[in-house]
Amino acid sequence: MADKDMSSPYTVRWGIMATGMIADQFVKDLILDPSTRDVSDVRHEVRAVASSSSADRAKKFLEECKVPEGAAAYGSYEELVNDKNVDIVYVATPHSHHYQNTMLCLEFGKHVLCEKSFTTNAAQAKKLIETAEAKNLFLMEAVWTRFFPLSIQIRKFIEDGNLGAVHRVIADNSFGDNIEEKYGTTHRMINMDLAGGCLLD
Repeated sequence: MADKDMSSPYTVRWGIMATGMIADQFVKDLILDPSTRDVSDVRHEVRAVASSSSADRAKKFLEECKVPEGAAAYGSYEELVNDKNVDIVYVATPHSHHYQNTMLCLEFGKHVLCEKSFTTNAAQAKKLIETAEAKNLFLMEAVWTRFFPLSIQIRKFIEDGNLGAVHRVIADNSFGDNIEEKYGTTHRMINMDLAGGCLLD
């Protein structure tokens, strides 16, 4: 990655794969001033965005997210992974395509942060991990709750033995919506052919 001089913040140069709602949220947060999080040793730059529909859509995304000038806008994912100014790619495509899109990034030597769900099955996840390890590349599923201050504190309580021995955890994460009524039966979140359903999205 860029800026190896340790006297200045380490610069992480991002490529964004896809231009939907989750990518929009991620990029707007990514480009915030790191000092707002009391961070001074790293900074993030969005160097390129790719849309599967058109370069114009990628340009519009950059404008809507107020990404500083200079980022490239591509109309294909292949162009994104070929960009030498990109070190790591945030894969924000529909989860039914995470395996092929993440593998494309890894094959071109890019580190990857892949949105959840990581893949549609364990065999795909295993192959991606093996590929990343063989190429010495960073690969991670973007499960943000892991980094919530509350989650970190709870893990510390458990590690320090403050809660005693943990024998069982009961958790609930659910929607109060009638999903089929809200999205219909062909939407990617419902359609089983697109890896829809509660376990994968």
